[in-house]
Amino acid sequence: MNLKVKLLVTIAVETNELTRRYGYRVALRKVTLNFSKSGIQGLFGSNGAGKTTLMRVISTLLRPHGGFISVMGFDPQEEPEEVKKRIGLVGDKPLLYEELSGLENLRFYSKLYGLQAEFFDSQVEDLAKRFAINTWLEEPVKNLSTGLKKRLDIVRSLLHNPELLLLDEPFSGLDKDTTEDFWEYLNEYRNSRTTIVTTHNLAFGAALCDEYVTLRKGVVVGQGPIAEFDQTL
Repeated sequence: MNLKVKLLVTIAVETNELTRRYGYRVALRKVTLNFSKSGIQGLFGSNGAGKTTLMRVISTLLRPHGGFISVMGFDPQEEPEEVKKRIGLVGDKPLLYEELSGLENLRFYSKLYGLQAEFFDSQVEDLAKRFAINTWLEEPVKNLSTGLKKRLDIVRSLLHNPELLLLDEPFSGLDKDTTEDFWEYLNEYRNSRTTIVTTHNLAFGAALCDEYVTLRKGVVVGQGPIAEFDQTL
């Protein structure tokens, strides 16, 4: 097996001098990093560090202005559909249609992913019960509380059993019980799925993650095993 193939097997996300701007403001400045395949990877930094921008580039929602990025062995710019079908994303705002019911939203996304009806039904039954949204699936999303929308959005992101789960401040808006349930779920799939979590809560991230990258003003200031994590960076 050559080195290139080994990298595709062992690295979920790799960047080299990745750059992204908003007008004259540089959000990501020549970011070079890698996240291992499998395990929970932390993306740390204060507000404005570039965490959300990087997650959006990884998920194909934003195009970089320079540098290299590989996601699960694919180029998000050249092969966005290959990336999209392998990832699940929970961002700061739920990717849900307000006028549709929860179940209608899930059916819509299941068609995008080409899920078979039997697989869809079993996934919805399992995930909706697990995240306590099963009694709300017939309700229009616009009528749901912030916490219920977040739970439904988590179910949406997991519906197709993604290889790579991208979580941008995932516990924001969740109550204590749902937070504990989601934490337990992430631990359960720690070794069979790659999860990247952004958080500015460093103690929380250190307790959850296996590896980390710390950003400050769009620049990588630290990365490595969580045992080497320095909260002062």
